[in-house]
Amino acid sequence: MIKRHIGKPVRFGFILGIIISALVAGGIALISYQVSHQHSKNNIAPKTQTVSQETLTVKSLTKEKKVVMVNLGLSEILNEKRTTKLFGQDIFGTNRQKIMQASFDAELGVDGKDVKITATGDNTYKVSVKKFMFIGYSNPNFKVLDEHNGVFSSFTADINETDMINKVLDAKSKQKYVAKYNDLLEQSTKEFYRNIVAATNSKAKLTFEFPKSN
Repeated sequence: MIKRHIGKPVRFGFILGIIISALVAGGIALISYQVSHQHSKNNIAPKTQTVSQETLTVKSLTKEKKVVMVNLGLSEILNEKRTTKLFGQDIFGTNRQKIMQASFDAELGVDGKDVKITATGDNTYKVSVKKFMFIGYSNPNFKVLDEHNGVFSSFTADINETDMINKVLDAKSKQKYVAKYNDLLEQSTKEFYRNIVAATNSKAKLTFEFPKSN
């Protein structure tokens, strides 16, 4: 009884030792493989990406946003007249007249997506501007300068000041400002893009294509 009781734990301990040794050996082998594999990956030479001067210049010139080329202080005199008619003729004394002054700062320029940059040769690029645009305005100031009403003007509808102001900033008026200052826009656009390209390629030469003015 005593011998049998002593023999069992000896055999179990021996087997357990073999299992633990195998696990330790396997763990060491796995760690060695991972370290070796990681070292091998780290020794791979990184890929080098070459960016040509042409690509760099075109990328610098491309501005995907609205760019203000000209800031203007504008002032407009608005003169609105109205009268009541009968059989196509003005009725005496029913006339109304209102004169207002509108002043504001306007921003004119280009939208980056409307500008196309093309490499045309060795260090030569063509900048094509699709259109100029009215970007926005600030510091609006509107005031009534004078107002005349006939003796029977109560028969004629009032002149709405808000309607007069809206005419100054409607689509037609904005395009009028763009057309009026077209030459200044072209000059400022040339300076803007030439300054940009000079920072990336001092040898580059630019030619420009602008929209035909109305």
